[in-house]
Amino acid sequence: MPKKISLFGAVSTGIGMIIATSCFIPLATGASTVGVTFIIALVLACFINMTSSASIAELNALMPNLTGGLAQYTLVGLGPFITIVTMIGGYLISNVFAAPAEGIMYANVMTSFFGDGLPPAFYSVTLTMALIAINLRGVTISTRLQMIIASFMVVSLFALGLIGALGLGTDEQVEQPAVLSTDVGDIMPLLTTAFWLFIGSEFIVPLGKDMENPKRNVPLAMLLSLGIMCVVQCVMVLGFARYTPWAEVGAADSPHLLYAVNLLGTPGQLWMTVAALFAAVSTQNSIICSVAEICCGMAKIRLLPAIFQKKNRHGAPYLSIWLLGIATMLIEVTNLSSGEAVTFLILCTSIFWMVTYIVCHLNVLVLRRKMATVPRSFKVPFFPLLHVIGIAGTAYMIYYISTDPAQRTLIFALTLVLFALIGAWAVYWIRYHLHLPLFRRLPLTQVMAMENPAWYLSRHPENHAKPAQSLS
Repeated sequence: MPKKISLFGAVSTGIGMIIATSCFIPLATGASTVGVTFIIALVLACFINMTSSASIAELNALMPNLTGGLAQYTLVGLGPFITIVTMIGGYLISNVFAAPAEGIMYANVMTSFFGDGLPPAFYSVTLTMALIAINLRGVTISTRLQMIIASFMVVSLFALGLIGALGLGTDEQVEQPAVLSTDVGDIMPLLTTAFWLFIGSEFIVPLGKDMENPKRNVPLAMLLSLGIMCVVQCVMVLGFARYTPWAEVGAADSPHLLYAVNLLGTPGQLWMTVAALFAAVSTQNSIICSVAEICCGMAKIRLLPAIFQKKNRHGAPYLSIWLLGIATMLIEVTNLSSGEAVTFLILCTSIFWMVTYIVCHLNVLVLRRKMATVPRSFKVPFFPLLHVIGIAGTAYMIYYISTDPAQRTLIFALTLVLFALIGAWAVYWIRYHLHLPLFRRLPLTQVMAMENPAWYLSRHPENHAKPAQSLS
């Protein structure tokens, strides 16, 4: 079959997941706390997330073209229990929080621009419904859309940041110190704040089967996505320093809109409104498209019910798309529009994602020892140094998930309850449907064989009469 996704398209997908208007909340929070020295936290968080992306790239090199991605890697590395808990918590639940956070931020911008004539939920729900329809048309359309949106967003945000950093805005600059703190004790806890700005590059992996030269382009696209976004975010911080008072940008529900208005006035507001629409489309599109493919891959290896494998005539796994879309809209209609509410959603999502990244590193450590002689087209250098740094750095960020002790306790309590519920489901599913020990690793050859539809059909002959595309 012809390959459809180039390196540019892969990088666009990664950027499309990373770039988001919800990122402006933690960006503004960190910058308003220590000033431009927040750039140090940005660079360190980007590096830690690059180590996670490198680990995922090595796992993909060991087991290429698997639609379940991390699910299949963890099944080989750590067994079915850790796989189900990590995937449902780290991807499904976290993205149920992440997608509406982006929709809510978009709705805030639209309400600021058009007034209060329509409820904010109207804008976010309408957007989500449109993206559900697009993704039900198949991955090719989604990827093409992603390339256009990501290109516009990167150019727009970099240009807005650069205009501010160089002092070229049309409004007056503010008189304030650029640096509020150089204390390591103030900067390091902000790694957790910066973490949200660099998640999602691994959503490139499920598209590997449709990519040109995936051996090279999968790891390269992941690292390029993170590097490009690090530059963009750093330039935005420099722009904040010149045109937005630190106290105001830190307290704003839509800090990016405040910055654009202070920078360019009404043209800036219009520009940022368009950018907010594109960012919301970009992020929610990436989530719906990639998570649906991951669910399909998990169903192939029986970690989710077989119905998640079914696809429509456009090859889209429609059940996952609808479930994720409906869950997103249910949260959006609650009208959680304040900056504090969005921050809470972001932090809850982050802690699930951090656990997933730690599992990625553990998978590589285990498989380097268990399968040392198996060839890999990509290997993380300086083994195991970067994995240790990644695990330690991510664990540090989990500990400092919030500088507010009460909020930190609430986040830990919520995530522990959710992980406990997922764990109970995992025990039930593994014991009574898979009939496997909870922590027995599956052979690599068996997991890769599960990717072929014939594996499923050979074990479920009652489904032979069904259309092949519904079980692919």
